[in-house]
Amino acid sequence: MARRTQISNVLLSTLAAGFLALNVNGAVAQTIDWKTVGGWDISFYPNSEGCQAFALFEEDTAFFIGFDNTDNVLALDVTLLDQRWGSIQDGKQYSVTLNFGNETPWTLEMDGIQTDGYPGLNIMIDASSDEADLFIDEFQRETRMVWNFQGSELGRYTLRGSRRAFDEVITCQRSYFDALGASQGSDPFATSGNSKNKSKDPFAD
Repeated sequence: MARRTQISNVLLSTLAAGFLALNVNGAVAQTIDWKTVGGWDISFYPNSEGCQAFALFEEDTAFFIGFDNTDNVLALDVTLLDQRWGSIQDGKQYSVTLNFGNETPWTLEMDGIQTDGYPGLNIMIDASSDEADLFIDEFQRETRMVWNFQGSELGRYTLRGSRRAFDEVITCQRSYFDALGASQGSDPFATSGNSKNKSKDPFAD
């Protein structure tokens, strides 16, 4: 279950600042808080022009899901960060398996990232694609997700509140488009709805 303690709030601020820096071109703009829904924090990240939902799970695993609108190309942006995965190499591709409940597993080719001392994995999916629609549907509909890499479980996390959280991500993103005076045609939502050490860092050789 997502935890919101004083310590996790400090970590939240650190991760959010570092995560924002992933898409920085020039000066870093301030993250704008939108709303908190259960254990999910929804914010707008000006440098990527996207809204994201954030949750901090057990073992301080951070999860972001939302949108990146860099260069006016909207993508579904999914990121998983965990300080234990220090062997992840920035820019290297990792084939990761994701299960939403009992749905057919996803095989995701994710990029290794290092942000502010937090290693992790990131993938961008064309937001107008059927793949993105299905990913969002399963994320909102199922109650848990399980991540694996090469037979090692990265973690299993609750999706409690995920439907409301992603609805708020969409509302936040629409609000941004409305503020830009975006036309209906450019609104993508118009028609959618082993060893101990190895187990902690499965990316180690």
